Amino acid sequence: PGSGTFGMEAVARQFATGKKCLVIRNGFFSFRWTQIFEMGGMPSGCTVLMARKTGHGSQDPFAPAPIDEVVRAISDEKPDVVFAPHVETSAGILLPDDYLRQVADAVHAHGGLFVLDCIASGTIWVDMQSVGVDVLISAPQKGWSGSPCAAFVMLNAAARDAALAGKSSSFACDLGKWLEIMQAYENGGHAYHATMPTDALTMCRDIMRETQEYGFDKVRDEQQELGDRVRALLAKKGIKSVAAPGFEAPGVVVCYTADPDISNGSKFAAHGMQIAAGVPLKCDEPADFRTFRIGLFGLDKLHNIERTVDSLDRVLGDILE
Repeated sequence: PGSGTFGMEAVARQFATGKKCLVIRNGFFSFRWTQIFEMGGMPSGCTVLMARKTGHGSQDPFAPAPIDEVVRAISDEKPDVVFAPHVETSAGILLPDDYLRQVADAVHAHGGLFVLDCIASGTIWVDMQSVGVDVLISAPQKGWSGSPCAAFVMLNAAARDAALAGKSSSFACDLGKWLEIMQAYENGGHAYHATMPTDALTMCRDIMRETQEYGFDKVRDEQQELGDRVRALLAKKGIKSVAAPGFEAPGVVVCYTADPDISNGSKFAAHGMQIAAGVPLKCDEPADFRTFRIGLFGLDKLHNIERTVDSLDRVLGDILE
């Protein structure tokens, strides 16, 4: 119960306490792992591999740490747990499946766990088994079109065994305890640890079923098409992406701007459109770093691609004229 961040903290407090960790940081919301670690004094040590700018210009794009560098660091340091963001909300950077598989193979080579934050993935699904993810974190409010109320933490067999064998440093965010609660319900029983956001979870369950009936592959394809078209529209207008080619997320598009009223969203709001304000990356970006963010989550946008793109095109035309 809580939000995606509660899920991140529950995972950290279950698996990172007293352990050696490595974080792939692609922006502000993967910097959150470091914040959680420091507040809880959890890991015995932590290495951070940051995204970096691909050129020297003020609006050159950022790319994740090169995969060879990541694999080498994992091989050399042998972290117990590796944390990565599938989609980094502050930068619009997506880690492709091949990148993720190489991370998973590297950490599994010495028996470590791979934790993937998929809170901002939208409907770009990650197959835990084929990619090699041990712990996957999601939440209701983005790709699932639900109300914020909880985190979804998926565990494979290795992670489940580690969770049940380990000990959390939190009472409310005790992942092992919540796993026991879930198992009790799955076995036809009842159990209690803390009050659940039942109404919001029920609504989210209904929307998940709606998405399933519509087709998981169809909404994935819609997400990709919508993202591609929005990115093409922005590029045509001379607006530059923060995410480098090959790492561009279709569900959240982050672009550079020099205008503070575009960055804080007020110019969009004046034309009846809500966007997300730009935030820092915490990846050694320059002092003049300024962005705005467009979230392309929700079934209403995915099922109405023409309307969504046309609305954005119209508002951008008004703002930029």
